[in-house]
Amino acid sequence: MQGQELSTTLLVLIAGVLILGVAIAKAAERYRVPHPIPLVVTGLALGRILLYFNPETPLVQIAGFDFIAQLTLAAVLFYAGLTLNLRELRLSIVNVMLLATIGVLATALIGGFTIAIATAAIGIPVGIAAFLIGAILAPTDPAALFSVLESGGIRVKRKIFSILEGEAVFNDATSVILVILVFEPIVIASLANITGGSNWGLIVGEFLASMGLGVVLGYIVAQIIGWAIPKAGDDTNVSILTATTPFLAYGVGELFTIFYIHPGALAAVFTGIFMANARRIGIEPLPQRSMRGVMKNVSFFFEIAVFILLGYSLSVPLIPGEVEINGRIIPTETIGFVIEFPGVLVLGLLTAVLVILVARPISVFLVTAGDRRMGFKERFFLSWAGIKGVASAALAAISVTVIINYSRTIEDAIAQGTYISTISTIVPTIYAIVFIVLFVSLVVQGLSTSYLANLLGLAEKYDLATEITVHRNATRQALLNLVDQYTEGKIDSAMYSRLKSELEEEIYTLEDNLRRVLAERRAQIQELGIREEIFRIKLEFYENQFESEKITEGTFQSLKSELEAEIEEIRNRIRRQEKSIPDESEED
Repeated sequence: MQGQELSTTLLVLIAGVLILGVAIAKAAERYRVPHPIPLVVTGLALGRILLYFNPETPLVQIAGFDFIAQLTLAAVLFYAGLTLNLRELRLSIVNVMLLATIGVLATALIGGFTIAIATAAIGIPVGIAAFLIGAILAPTDPAALFSVLESGGIRVKRKIFSILEGEAVFNDATSVILVILVFEPIVIASLANITGGSNWGLIVGEFLASMGLGVVLGYIVAQIIGWAIPKAGDDTNVSILTATTPFLAYGVGELFTIFYIHPGALAAVFTGIFMANARRIGIEPLPQRSMRGVMKNVSFFFEIAVFILLGYSLSVPLIPGEVEINGRIIPTETIGFVIEFPGVLVLGLLTAVLVILVARPISVFLVTAGDRRMGFKERFFLSWAGIKGVASAALAAISVTVIINYSRTIEDAIAQGTYISTISTIVPTIYAIVFIVLFVSLVVQGLSTSYLANLLGLAEKYDLATEITVHRNATRQALLNLVDQYTEGKIDSAMYSRLKSELEEEIYTLEDNLRRVLAERRAQIQELGIREEIFRIKLEFYENQFESEKITEGTFQSLKSELEAEIEEIRNRIRRQEKSIPDESEED
């Protein structure tokens, strides 16, 4: 009975946290703040609250976090592949492939060297695990980047966008394989004092096998699901098939871990790519818009879970006990680790600076050096737009789980104790550095990328209200044509009702979005009008003061010129905003 009550309590807690996460993410979107920031803080607060009310709070369920992290990677990678435009990718295929391979490796190695040197300098015995942390921080986050650009009303130029989109799709998958297949085994072997070194030929072979098999499995899964979706018929069945596809692809790929290869990440990516380009591989056309809508919600759900769990893991001890560093006893929970040993905070900030300003720019400038059509501004923007996010958070959880779980395979009690003692420092260090770098990247890069795109002249001019209006009018035209076909008896009533309701729902959504955009612009016009009125009242007051000879003519003319310039600038801004609002005939 107690077990049932505990399960019910846990279920209610999880549901409540996820609902809170959705509300927080939406609020962050409204105020143009990258949503991972408040989500991590929420998880952090949750962990501290639970520890405060119950100091005996169980440790984080590492296996559970690892499982959720893998589901998140599968969903995010599949969704990224599903939204990839192959026609646009052809514009930048060479740069994308170089950034997703050499660029990821360069970022991981540069970051690893930085962390290794810094940790040795402040007395944290991380050793070879520094390169694991560097690999964890190598991938970028397409969801964070594109949401930042969208919330800022920015659309970057076509070629730059295709590089960012393509790189984000492939470098996440490459980073997953690099972390799981290369650095995790090396780190564990080093920590467990396993002699014999690493067989680099075998590692390279496993890496290439994972890449190749991922493509093959992605093709097979895409063919199977691509055959099933048209036959499912019902929208509910299509949604279920779409939502489960990434987990099928990733899971089938990870079944091959018995051969020490990990094609799951690539399988998820290429399943999405093949399904997005169904006709090219002989599959019947699929409902792309519906599938993308489903996966957007699924990946967003898992992002919320991962970021909250990341914050929670910073508060709750992952390994029981304490660790001694430089003669100081420090708790193994990450927050206590950072507070008691602030050198970790300095290390995290230094790592963030060097990953953002050194590792990423070097890799971008290196791999794009052969593209003479790309200038310095484009390379600099690509360097700055490498925002870190959900992939790094998920990889940190997976890596920590693997490192901790390995201790259970050590049979010798003394060796096991030595291993646990060693990782009790490394585990909180991994979480602390990843958390700090993510936080700095999301705040600094996330809040400045839109501004930088405008500053460098890389943003395309577009009007959101006009685009929504054109889309809505096209949908209205399609609805009128549908009505004509039904009136002429060309389609039956059941089909007419179904298609009519879909089009009406789409029109309603577009009109709702249009009303929101126009309401914001009218509010801006109203504010500008009030500001103009304030300046005119000031000008009138100065005129009265001059006529009363309370201020000199020179002072009056100076104040008058300044205010008239302000009023003229406001008038110009009002005119620009008024032009961006469609006529009533177009709007209604």
